[in-house]
Order: sequence, then C-alpha cells, then structure tokens
Amino acid sequence: MKKFFTLNNPSSITLVYLTLGLGWIFLSDRLTDVLFTNDIQQHSRFQLYKGTFYVLVTSLILFMLIRRLYEAVNQRNQEMELLFSNPDLGLIRLDEAGRFVEVSPNIEKITGYLSQEMTGKHPLHFVPDHLKNTVAQHLSQIQSIQPSRGFMLQTPFKAKNGTILYFNLYGIQLSLEEKTYLTAVQNISKQEVALQNLEAKNRQLTELASDQSHLVRAPLARILAITEVLKEEYRLTEEERDHLIEKIKLSAEELDLQIRKISEKMNA
Repeated sequence: MKKFFTLNNPSSITLVYLTLGLGWIFLSDRLTDVLFTNDIQQHSRFQLYKGTFYVLVTSLILFMLIRRLYEAVNQRNQEMELLFSNPDLGLIRLDEAGRFVEVSPNIEKITGYLSQEMTGKHPLHFVPDHLKNTVAQHLSQIQSIQPSRGFMLQTPFKAKNGTILYFNLYGIQLSLEEKTYLTAVQNISKQEVALQNLEAKNRQLTELASDQSHLVRAPLARILAITEVLKEEYRLTEEERDHLIEKIKLSAEELDLQIRKISEKMNA
C-alpha cells in the first residue's frame, strides 16, 4: 500500500508541527478562559505552565524526529564510505554525448589514467579496436532508455599500461535538460579473466575427450582385434603371425604417440 504521508521529509514535519501548535494554542486558550475566567493571576500562571509544557513536548518530538533523520543520514554516509573504500568501485559522470565529465579517484587508480587524461574523451577511445563496434551499439541503446529506468552495461577498457580491464556500468540519467549520466563502475576484471580461463579449460577438456574417443580408441581397437586373432595361432602361418605382431607393434607405437600428445595438452 502506497504511503501518502510520512515524517521523513521537511514539509511533513513542518505541517505536523504547525497543526499541533495551532491546535494547542486554540484549545489551551479556550480551556484557560473556562477555568480561570475571573482569576487573572491564576490565568497568567496557567498560561506559563501550558507554554512550558508545550515547549517541552515539542522539543521532545523534534528531538526524536531529528535523531531518526540523523541516524538515517549517518547510516547512508557509512554505506557510501564503504562503497568508496572498495578499490574495485568508482564513479564517473558523462555528458549528453557520452564524454567523460568527472572521474572518481578510484577510477584513476584502476585504469592508470589521470582525470584530465580522460575528461572530454568518449569511452570508445579506451575500448580495444576489435570490440568498438559491439560497445558502440550498446552505448547507442542507452539514449533510448527512459531516464527513470537507468541502465546496465558491461564493457572492456584498455588501461594505460595496455592491460584489458572489464567493467560493469550501472548508470542513471541525472537531468532531463542537460541529459548527463551518473554511472557507478565495478571492476570485474579478475572475475572475467577467471571465467575466460575456465572456458579455455573447458575447451581443452572437450578436445581431450574427442582425442580419447577417436585417436586413442582406433589403435587400441586394432590391438584388441589382432590379439583375438592370435589366440587361434594354429590357423596362422609363421609369416602371418609375424605380420600381425608387427601390426601390434605399430598400433602400440601409435597409441603411445597419442597418449603423449594428450599428456602434453593436459600439462599445457
């Protein structure tokens, strides 16, 4: 259920204070007139009491509201400090054309570029050439996204030392007039490299499985077949037996070669 009224903003607090203040003044004055119509001294003393009571009560209410807002702001500040103390996180601001306007210190540390080296340049300037077309298509789609929705993009980034980094970008449009973008940057290079290594290992295992099922099984099958034939050696001439033994030797050498190749791939 949507909340139409909360005490989390200045207008709500002011409205509550104004309503309570006016209500208290009106009702307490009416009560004073009824109780102390003819006694001016008692009337004056009661006015002092009710004024003091009002100040104490409203001070307590203001203290509770201010403390709650302070705790919320303090918690938010702690979350922001934790965010910016993470060396893999940073902030950038882009203009309408997508050029860098501001770069946080963490981005300088991650990429090796100074802020002035990045300001005024487009992100594509730092993307490897073979990936620029793909990244450009993703960046162009950001222009059509509704401002309230925000966007998420993964992009490579060529650091100053030539290393290819990988960033997750989480951004939102700040102003409809100027159309600037505030973007949080998460460095996922370690995760991306680990994923690429895992994919490479997976391809290697696939190749090894293929080698095992084809290259190894062929000479092994020949050896097994010849062995079965040699079991009935009484039907073979000496020349045929020598020929089959030579075939076993050749198949064994081929099997040994294929096993060596597989071993080298596994150790690579």
